Amino acid sequence: MSGCDDRMIVHAQTRPSTSLRLLCDQAAKLGISAETCLEGTAVTVADLDDPSAEHSTVDEIRAIENLVRLAPDHVGLGFAAGRVIHVHAFGIWGFAVLTSPTLRAAIETAIDYAKLSFLVAEMSLAEEGEEARLEFDLTGIPALVRRFVIERHTAVAVKFVRDLLQQPDFSDFEARLTDDDPDYPARMAAVTPLPIRMGQPVNALCFPSRILDLALPKSDPASLKFCLDQCKALLEKQTGALPPWSQKVRDAVVDNIGSEQQIDVIAGKLAVTERTLRRRLSDEGTSFRKLYIEARMSIAHELLASAGLNVETVSWRVGYAEPASFTRTFIKTFGKTPGEVRKAHSSRAA
Repeated sequence: MSGCDDRMIVHAQTRPSTSLRLLCDQAAKLGISAETCLEGTAVTVADLDDPSAEHSTVDEIRAIENLVRLAPDHVGLGFAAGRVIHVHAFGIWGFAVLTSPTLRAAIETAIDYAKLSFLVAEMSLAEEGEEARLEFDLTGIPALVRRFVIERHTAVAVKFVRDLLQQPDFSDFEARLTDDDPDYPARMAAVTPLPIRMGQPVNALCFPSRILDLALPKSDPASLKFCLDQCKALLEKQTGALPPWSQKVRDAVVDNIGSEQQIDVIAGKLAVTERTLRRRLSDEGTSFRKLYIEARMSIAHELLASAGLNVETVSWRVGYAEPASFTRTFIKTFGKTPGEVRKAHSSRAA
């Protein structure tokens, strides 16, 4: 019987299969089968490769319990699991993080969409003088898996920050744990160079607050491409396959969704004149403006409805300089305000 209390775990609702699939991959490296790892959950092995499949946080806790019981002496099990999680693994929500203007905005966005990510514990950002902390609340999480959870959360947080800032050295980062095990830091030294301090008031990853407002460089192209491909897959799922020129235009629009775009620029990317592109789209029964609005609004709706991002954030990420203009177009498209769609998401997640 699982020891988790789903009334107290903040993210006790459904989430994509990504994190469980990665967990089972980690188990396989230790000779533990996916079937064994998933024992007692409502998830099947076939679900792991189904992009539409979802599982509950309670299922994930049970799978982690199985893994920890079967590998009790494996030092740094959570760190090993966290290292293989990339921001792009979360598709359109990873896109929202990767396109943030600063690290602070990226962290705030990650917290906003946490219910659709790897997170099990509540995450919050705290600042005190020159120090910033990502704090993790383990309330309601069974004692057996707490160390795994904090290790995984910490490893992923470090990796995300390093990927976002594209800086390999974070020697001034420190993990702080409420656990008072005095031998743990020395045992973990073989697993990670990250300093670990025990017996602290909160579980947290600490780093200089000065990096929060650094402008992020262009995201890793491979990661961003993966996320944009997920956006394209979302649009195809919603509207079906398009005729060839319409598809080319929509793909080109999505590749630069965060910027205002004009047909002449898109035509240039497709190596045709603007006049030719207009004619070919007309022959397919559509127009550049129609395709452009559909792409922007579909991605915006997903960010509001599934991730619960705020209206200003979504407006900016789909290329609108003014939220008011975005809101008008959104209402015309869906018959609801962006705020209403976001509120519906919040009600479901509560």
